[in-house]
Amino acid sequence: MTDPSGIDPRRALSEIHRVETRVRRDRWWPVAAALIMAVFTAAFYTGLKAFPETVDDFVLPGVLLVMALLGLIAFRRRVVDRGDTRREELTVWASVGLALVTILLNRFVLPDGLTPWVVLVGLLPAAPFLLLAWRITRR
Repeated sequence: MTDPSGIDPRRALSEIHRVETRVRRDRWWPVAAALIMAVFTAAFYTGLKAFPETVDDFVLPGVLLVMALLGLIAFRRRVVDRGDTRREELTVWASVGLALVTILLNRFVLPDGLTPWVVLVGLLPAAPFLLLAWRITRR
């Protein structure tokens, strides 16, 4: 019996194996992007409250560095699953919501300076990115 699609089964299996190997090899790129965003958001909101006098020196270079790193990662990740795109969008919106809470807490509740509470509140916008990185590694 001949295969109606005309594809040699051995060749198809080797192609499946090649694609599977590439997917496993490139799987760490979205994890790296999520971790970079988590570190950046935590450092950004903690730094804004703890060291307000140094904001001018570090905010713009920090943003440029993170944008360059994420651009490199986005260039490397050429194919993104539709489900992953949806998860990333939800993660960004959750982080924005928690960033608003962080800004309000920093403005009206927390004292200036580097305190444990400032660090914990600064971690709030990073939490969705940490959760995303964990979910990606669990797949």
